[in-house]
Amino acid sequence: MPWMRRLPRKRRLLIGGILALLGLAFAACPRERSAVPAVPRRLISLAPNVTEILFALGLGERVVGVGTYTFWPPAALAKPRVGGLIDPNLERIATLHPDLAVLLPSEKDVATKLAALGVESLVVHDESLAEVEASIRTIADRCGVPEAGARLVARLRNGLRPRALPAGTPRPRVLLVVERTAGRLGELYAVGPGTFLDELLRRLGGENVFADAGSLYPPASLEEIVARRPDVIVELRSTVPTPAEERALLADCRPLATVPAVSQNRVRIVAGSFALVPGPRLPELYRALAAALAPASPALLPARREAPPPAAANP
Repeated sequence: MPWMRRLPRKRRLLIGGILALLGLAFAACPRERSAVPAVPRRLISLAPNVTEILFALGLGERVVGVGTYTFWPPAALAKPRVGGLIDPNLERIATLHPDLAVLLPSEKDVATKLAALGVESLVVHDESLAEVEASIRTIADRCGVPEAGARLVARLRNGLRPRALPAGTPRPRVLLVVERTAGRLGELYAVGPGTFLDELLRRLGGENVFADAGSLYPPASLEEIVARRPDVIVELRSTVPTPAEERALLADCRPLATVPAVSQNRVRIVAGSFALVPGPRLPELYRALAAALAPASPALLPARREAPPPAAANP
């Protein structure tokens, strides 16, 4: 350092010694030099949509464990099952030696338990479309593949572009029903505001009859359905019903004969492992919803082409 040459020799030696000691101290604390975490190489996820995101980002080979209710993509079915939100198999997770668990906010208790095992958790959100996009970017960045995240978000946006209704076409009033059991019409949950399903419906030009609900998935009584008079009822299911189940689901609506959706035969079923998963296959759900809103669409959408998922693949 040029400025030190102008100092007396003893002063230069003293300052040089101090700088050397500081250098040794700095070298002894490598963690202080970089706060950038290591790129994870062994990943687990419990939620189906998170697993789908990981595979869509090209991270499938790093995934060492998936949740019980993971049915897509096919490559994920060969991965060890590590339980779900209610019953995570911590012992099995420990044997897989993951260095990162990607979880949802509802799994924060799981994150606490994993922390005790020395497993880091990354919590992402998925209720709205914006949160799904943010989750994709967050996961991609943390796993060292930001370009893949940008590409996946771009594909998602391209597949979810708003669709304008033909000029003069009134907005259909729609009731979206989630995972109703056949024979239990009085025990259904509707889709409320603030959900990705509500956003998809609005992008298609539909009007959610429960847009004023005070919760994301409100219970809906028969009296409320009659009063709100939906033009279309769409039953959303994660598994494709058998022909008998399909008939039962449609027959359940007969007591609602005064509701336009029932009197005009516009009760639809959108079923498949993609139907309730806020992840990379949202464009597939978007297309199915668009078809369901068409006046002359068939009752079951999409056509039965997806085999029922295995009850317990690789337990």
